Amino acid sequence: MKESEKRNTDLREMAVILGVGIMTAIVFESQFDVVQVHKLAFVLALPVAFFAVAKGFRYGAVAAIIAGAVYGSKLLYDQIFVGSGIGEGRLQTELFNLASIVGTGFIVGLITEFLYHRQLEPFKEEATIVETFVPDEETGLYNFKSFRWMLRGEMKRVKRYNSPMSMAFLKIKNLDEFQKRYDYQKEVMLFREIGHFLRSMLREADYVGKYSDNEIGLVLPETGLAGCNVVCNRMREKFGEMHDRLNKMWDEATLDFEFSQANYPKDASNLEELIDVLDTRYEPIK
Repeated sequence: MKESEKRNTDLREMAVILGVGIMTAIVFESQFDVVQVHKLAFVLALPVAFFAVAKGFRYGAVAAIIAGAVYGSKLLYDQIFVGSGIGEGRLQTELFNLASIVGTGFIVGLITEFLYHRQLEPFKEEATIVETFVPDEETGLYNFKSFRWMLRGEMKRVKRYNSPMSMAFLKIKNLDEFQKRYDYQKEVMLFREIGHFLRSMLREADYVGKYSDNEIGLVLPETGLAGCNVVCNRMREKFGEMHDRLNKMWDEATLDFEFSQANYPKDASNLEELIDVLDTRYEPIK
């Protein structure tokens, strides 16, 4: 999203919060017996609370300061132009109102910000762990452990931010036959060739790794069903050339491949379901 679009979205969100907060406050004020001197403070404090809950400390604090300035300006206007003097008792009440308005934003904002960061702590920890993983130097693929860590972390992120994620599996059906005829170094070369092909089809943000001995997983963050279909169809179209090349390089074992794809949240509501869907959708690919 462009910066200007993001700014416009933020402004729209804040306008909606402001409008809903003020309308709610007015309805409450009309339905319940709010003391006259507290009415404006009440109408200003409620949208401030809405800001704080929806946007956290920074926006809540700014909203509180603005609302406090509006309330203070009203008091100043009454003092200068209306001539309604503020006695000692009224002064204490108005100071309490100002403190309520400003405190609403700061205190509620601090609480919501604290809860938000507490909720993010597992993601921070997992992100730190994921950043320590790098693709295997020999194959260019993430190994089992790192790939599965990254996959779990990605699923938590897309669930939190309500964004899509697509996955695909490429399975070498007869890898055991290949392993009987060739040594480990040849197997490494095989996975290196496949990994290089898959990486050439993907974006920088996507990642590829070994999910099992004979399955290579592809994770496409922020990719919906349509985008997944485009990427996977392109792979299928170009896979034939690589398939022929692999069988020429290792002609003692004819390699057979299967391919499957799925999308969250279109096909599944969690990671386990997504893997199950992938396991049931394998189709031959040549």
